[in-house]
Amino acid sequence: MIETKCPLGDELQKYWDRRYDLFSRFDEGIQIDEEGLYSATPENIALHQVEKMNCKSVVDGFCGIGANAIAFARAGAKVYAIEKDEKRLEMARHNARVYGVEEKIEFICGDFFCEAPKIKAEGIFLDPSWGGPKRENLKSFKLSDFRPDGNDVLKLAFLNFSKIALKIPDNFDISELEKLGKAHEVEDNIMYGRVIFRTVYFNIK
Repeated sequence: MIETKCPLGDELQKYWDRRYDLFSRFDEGIQIDEEGLYSATPENIALHQVEKMNCKSVVDGFCGIGANAIAFARAGAKVYAIEKDEKRLEMARHNARVYGVEEKIEFICGDFFCEAPKIKAEGIFLDPSWGGPKRENLKSFKLSDFRPDGNDVLKLAFLNFSKIALKIPDNFDISELEKLGKAHEVEDNIMYGRVIFRTVYFNIK
């Protein structure tokens, strides 16, 4: 593979070099922005998360440019993809078209707290913003460091969905989960010989 210069800035070059890990069909017209480049779930991990959740219908609460929504749709699930940024939602729709799964996803432009409770689905996948690469400077990442606040996000999820997955950074304070009083499983997501993030699963056997 020939290395190319990142069109989004030199500071994102290391993420650009890994773009095919995010979308194996990147060169077929995938659209991406700065946030998507450093925060989208790598394709193989997204497909594993789908298998782990095993949902026939699922909400992607913060779909961004569509990596996880596409993975769920590829597995045959009915997907409801929520994103407040209209431009990013259109990127997600376009990317789903590249993978041939656009018709399997209902794209919803709106606020998570307003839209998610309206949807009847078996599960929900949660990947709220971590605040970008600067979050690596935090000694430990708390639920309250998510944007929006992870405590509020999970509260809504527990009230409305049976299966829940939350993507967390590698420096997340795991003791935060114990305070929730909910049975859960934390899984390391490994690439490049290290843990790049973790996924917390609730009510998944």
